[in-house]
Amino acid sequence: MPLIIPAIDIFGGKVVRLIRGDFSQQTVYSDNPLDVVRFFVSKGFKRIHIVDLEGAKTGDLGNISLIKEIKDKFKDNVIIQFGGGIRSYEIARKAVEAGADFIVVGTIFVKKPQEFEKILNEFREKLILSLDINVDRVVIHGWQSDVDLSVEEAFDRAVKMGVRRIISTDVARDGTLLGPDISHISKLLEILKSKYTDFLLTKLMSLPEIQSVLDEIKNVIIEDVNEFMSVFKNPFTGNYELRKTIEKHDERMSEYKS
Repeated sequence: MPLIIPAIDIFGGKVVRLIRGDFSQQTVYSDNPLDVVRFFVSKGFKRIHIVDLEGAKTGDLGNISLIKEIKDKFKDNVIIQFGGGIRSYEIARKAVEAGADFIVVGTIFVKKPQEFEKILNEFREKLILSLDINVDRVVIHGWQSDVDLSVEEAFDRAVKMGVRRIISTDVARDGTLLGPDISHISKLLEILKSKYTDFLLTKLMSLPEIQSVLDEIKNVIIEDVNEFMSVFKNPFTGNYELRKTIEKHDERMSEYKS
């Protein structure tokens, strides 16, 4: 069943939003990530996507301790998927030991495939592969550089390695609050439909009016894909009431399953 997962981007210990991954275009939402997690939990969200932006940019993680703080505070009331700078087996292990329920890994899939495979073999059910796209090419290192690898090639390689989950960001839309590119989502789902079945796709996006977007996405969901997770980052823009968003989502899913 599709899920809606709020996303928290961390930079300098603060909750921020970048525009298209540009670190010079930064909006600060909160000085306290735990307050933001508490806000989401109070609104009924059970799973949260956390990105260490400094880790994504430089590979030096400084927020693994935040995972433990969240778990200590909220116990089993929240599921954490954590990414940004996980570029070695040791860092992946530390994130899991700190309490991450899922780890998001991207750059080393391209740059260090053997290291990626080591992580995959150890944490297959916890691993989410990040394949972020800019004009049909895969981008890495916090979107600071691209590689000569298309979406189709990346998906092929991932499935052959036994990857079960993918998260994909459309860089051109990220942080703009323009909503997702439905054609981009459709393309990813069509790739899965044409080649794979038992696969879980996560689409990372910002949603200014998530209710209407959910109605659009309904038209492109494909039954061969087990789960479709929307991840959004704009809880404080005042564009919608989160409780109504959850109710709309649940109502839509009842229609989808019937």
